[in-house]
Amino acid sequence: MGRLRLSIILLLLVGLACGCSKGPPKDAVVLWTAFEGVELDTLRERVADFERESGRQVALLKVPFASLRQKVLVAGPALQGPDILIGPHDWIGLLQTADLLAPIPDKVLTGQGEVFYPICLKAVTYDNARYLAPMMMECVVLARNTEMCPSEPETLDELVEIAQRTQDRANNILGFAYELDNFYFTWAFMAGFGTDFLAPFYQKDFQIDQLQFNTPASVAGATWVADLRLKYELVPPGMKNETAVDLFLNKKLGMMLCGPWNLGAIRKAGISYALQPIPAGPKGPSSPFVGVTGAMLNKYSAEKPGVEELLLFLSSAETGARLCESSGRAPTRTDTAKLLSERITDPAVTSDLQLFSSAAQSGTPLPNHPAVAPVWDIMKQTLELITTGQTTPEVELARTTERVRAKIRFMME
Repeated sequence: MGRLRLSIILLLLVGLACGCSKGPPKDAVVLWTAFEGVELDTLRERVADFERESGRQVALLKVPFASLRQKVLVAGPALQGPDILIGPHDWIGLLQTADLLAPIPDKVLTGQGEVFYPICLKAVTYDNARYLAPMMMECVVLARNTEMCPSEPETLDELVEIAQRTQDRANNILGFAYELDNFYFTWAFMAGFGTDFLAPFYQKDFQIDQLQFNTPASVAGATWVADLRLKYELVPPGMKNETAVDLFLNKKLGMMLCGPWNLGAIRKAGISYALQPIPAGPKGPSSPFVGVTGAMLNKYSAEKPGVEELLLFLSSAETGARLCESSGRAPTRTDTAKLLSERITDPAVTSDLQLFSSAAQSGTPLPNHPAVAPVWDIMKQTLELITTGQTTPEVELARTTERVRAKIRFMME
C-alpha cells in the first residue's frame, strides 16, 4: 500500500500543538507515556532504578492518552518528540507511515532467549519489521457471578441458555449483557463463527479488493449477536459497557465481558466471581482482540546513547512483572509469567493473571495497519443498525464492504 495522503495525517492534527515546554537535559533519554495511577507510579520507580543502575538520565513525560499519538505526530518531525514512546501496538502502522519509527534492535527482542510470546511478536510486526518492545498485553474474557451463574458455559449456545435461566425481569436481573455495537467486544463472537474479514490487514501487501465483510461466517456471527437482543431479549436497548459493569458489581447481572481494568472493582465489591475464556463458537474459538503495550523507538533517536539500554530495561522480565502485578494486565514473556507466579501470594490473583495470559495467547492481535482506521466507526454503525433490527446482517455487511473500501481508497489517493 502507498503512503497515506499527507492531508489525512494533517487532519488528525488540526488544532493540536506539541505542548513542549523547556526541553529536558541534553543527554537525557526522553520517554513519553500515557500511563496513569499505579501503572505510572510503577513506571516511575523502574525509571529511577534504571537511572541508578545505568548512570543515565531519563526525562519522563506523562501525556493524556487521547492526545499522545497526535502530539508524537506533531513533535516527531520537528525533532521535539520522545526518544521512546510507550503506547499500544496498533499505533505502529500510522506512526511508521509517518516515517517516525525505527525497528526495535534485534538485541531487545531476539537477544533475550526468544522469551516473548509469539502473539506479542506477531502484534508488533509491520511490513516485516518489529516496531515495539512488548511490556504488557490485554484482552477481554467472560466474568461470571458464581452465585447467580454456577455453571460454566462451554459454548456460545450454552452461554445463551445460562443467561436465559438467570434472567429475572421481575427483579431486574439480567443474565448476560454488553455493548453490542462495540466492535472491540463483538469481534470475539464473530470470530467464533469463523469470521476472518480482517485478514487482509495482516498481510504485507494489503489489497483493498480482498476486503469482504459480508461472508457467510460474518453474517452468521452478526446474526447471533443481534439475536441476543432481538430474539432472546437478553440485552436491553442502549446497553453500554459501563452500565453492564455497574450491574455486575451490584449483583444485577450474571455474566459480562471483562478486561483486567475491571478486576479491582469486582474484588472490592466482594463479588463471588470466576473468569474464563469467551466460550467457543460453532466454528472455533471466540478469539478476542489482543492489545500489546510497549516501547516504540523514534527514528531520529536510534543511535542516541542510552536508548537501547532503556528499551531493554522497559521490556525486561522484571519491569514486566512489576507492571503486570500493579495493573492486572497479562505478561508478554514466559520469564515474566514465572516471576509473577513466584511473587504473588493470592491464588485468585495468580489464577486471573494466568487466565488473561492464556486467553490473550489465543486471541487476535488488533490490526496495526493504518488502513484499518475506518473499520471502527463503520462497524459501530453497522452493528447498531443490525442489533436494533433496522436492517439485516446480509444487507448491512455488504454495505459495510463498500463503505470501508471507499474510505481506504480515499486515504490512498
